Amino acid sequence: MRIVKSIPANIEQLLNRYEENGHLTMQASLMGKQSVVYRLQEYCLKVYTPRGKVDGELECEALLSLQNNPHVPELYAYASGNFVLTEWIEGFNLREYRATYGHIPHNLIYDMFSTELQQIQAGYRDWDVLRYENLLWTATGEVKRTDFWLCEPVSCMRLRERVQHNIIRKIERIYSGDETDLEEVVHYFDRHGLTTTEVQEALVHFRSHTPRMALAQ
Repeated sequence: MRIVKSIPANIEQLLNRYEENGHLTMQASLMGKQSVVYRLQEYCLKVYTPRGKVDGELECEALLSLQNNPHVPELYAYASGNFVLTEWIEGFNLREYRATYGHIPHNLIYDMFSTELQQIQAGYRDWDVLRYENLLWTATGEVKRTDFWLCEPVSCMRLRERVQHNIIRKIERIYSGDETDLEEVVHYFDRHGLTTTEVQEALVHFRSHTPRMALAQ
């Protein structure tokens, strides 16, 4: 286990015991095929299943490399492919946020594109089209991402520049009123039940947001 930031002694002991015997007696907060999530006070412990081991290794690497990005949870400790301990994010996905507060996040599209752009600028991209499904909005309006197992490093600088260029061109076209690149975004909105009026509202907010997103390459 590697400890990245200081954690309470009792949690460090729990993680050491888990490394030794592979057993946890706590109730899970979320169970999936790739991982099981536990809440430990203000921390989130994600334990990878055998099926999720390889993806867990990639996720640990991405979390460590992206710590300077504001949308990435704070990383405290990890054992690559075994478990990862981060801050617990109290937030909602788009559908949950809308149901809870009665409206969509004010900076919805800005948040979506800024997290995507920051990530590729840091050398990582998603190879899955459902990247936006991993975004959560907090009660204070912050956007966070909690899953990075579909996030891979882009080591080739030429490829990274091309991906970044494509994202920037897409953002610029939306700023200019051209909505030809919105298909993926609209599909995400549809999955979360947004109305046509709400989609247009999100676009208006994005185009009027100040300052505009920094797009310099």
